[in-house]
Amino acid sequence: MPLPTLICLAFATGIIAALAGRVELRVSPRPALLTRSFMAYVVFTCFVLVPIAVYFYVFHGDWFLLYTVDVNQIPSALALVGFMVLGMVGAAGFMLGSAMVRGQRDTLGMLLVAVALVGAVGIGVVARDRLSVVGTFAQYEGRFGLEDFTEGPLVQGAGLMGGILLVGIIALVARLHMSGRRGD
Repeated sequence: MPLPTLICLAFATGIIAALAGRVELRVSPRPALLTRSFMAYVVFTCFVLVPIAVYFYVFHGDWFLLYTVDVNQIPSALALVGFMVLGMVGAAGFMLGSAMVRGQRDTLGMLLVAVALVGAVGIGVVARDRLSVVGTFAQYEGRFGLEDFTEGPLVQGAGLMGGILLVGIIALVARLHMSGRRGD
């Protein structure tokens, strides 16, 4: 999963979390960032979304950044800020989703989720040539020593991380939906 795809997914999951926590968001007078629904989203972000981004950055960084920047030239503090920004994109999605939920515009929220998901898939289509090969920034720029995506360990890591992300999203949505039904 390249970084632009994860950014789209972070935004989409923020909105999805707000939609799933609609019962609490509609009745609670508290700001959206102080609700249990948001805390559940923060846990998801800290234990699922950001660690997946860290995995791809550490083990397949140049591919993760679509060979636009040499990962070896990025200071670690800047990478840390980038991971925090990824979490904040998700929080922004949650805030937007909660505003839509409180304004009774759930359909618009679902439309934005669909747009973000189309963007996530679209990035794979647009960057297909960059994503189909795996190597370092220098290998990509020099067009030597590149492996096919389907033949290396990246395909296994992408499958595993994609599965973990999917299970995490399902668990998050189920938790938020069920807590609204119980009246937690």
